[in-house]
Amino acid sequence: MNPLRRGQRIAVGLWLIVAVVAWNGLYDLLLARSTQNYLFRTAMHDAGLAPAVDLTAALHYAVLEAIWLSTLWASLVLLAGLITIRLSSPPRASL
Repeated sequence: MNPLRRGQRIAVGLWLIVAVVAWNGLYDLLLARSTQNYLFRTAMHDAGLAPAVDLTAALHYAVLEAIWLSTLWASLVLLAGLITIRLSSPPRASL
């Protein structure tokens, strides 16, 4: 296996940064959406139109879902980036 050239190492580092930013952004988005959903369901309960909602159970599930989905999508972004680096590299000379 040949070592990576300088440009490829930089590209790998940039793709890692993009994957971390994607993970953080998606996690924040999913957690904010779940919090808004909890607040809406609580308001519906206060209006007498829905059953009570347990904060601990609702947000525990929301955090687990946000972690799994964020990790999945960040992994796909990183995988796509690494594949593009591999495909854009010049072919190796075989012995």
